[in-house]
Amino acid sequence: MQKINVDDISLKILGLLQENARMSYTEIGQKIGMASTSVKERIEKMEDAGIIKQYTIKLDDEKLGYPIDAIITLSCSGAYTPKEQVIVDMLSEYPQVLEVLRISGKNDFLVKVCVQSMEEYKEINDKLGKFGQIETSFIVTSFINNLNIDLPKR
Repeated sequence: MQKINVDDISLKILGLLQENARMSYTEIGQKIGMASTSVKERIEKMEDAGIIKQYTIKLDDEKLGYPIDAIITLSCSGAYTPKEQVIVDMLSEYPQVLEVLRISGKNDFLVKVCVQSMEEYKEINDKLGKFGQIETSFIVTSFINNLNIDLPKR
């Protein structure tokens, strides 16, 4: 993985891609005053350097039949280190698990799930509970769901 300098032009390209990952090289070039071949080259360099990890879409989970979103926290009583990979591997088996974070504070893990039913939630909850103390908060309303990084304006 190569290291590259992210300059003002690269930041503008990244900002445009965050707004619309399907924007063509030509469209980006027109917006920033650059040839589409140069835009393509810069994007490929940022992909190779790991700055751009993936392109994705945002789905409406409720409209697709996944009405239950929850945040599960897990406390392993400070003994999480040897269990960490086992926990991550177990959670990786569930496509309903959207995010797994190792966190600081009284809890060791934060797990975000999106499920179709309480039965699906219960299965994940029961498996996770074998590793320590869990607490779940069900998401009632999501006010801000921003996936974009506030890139510096130079």
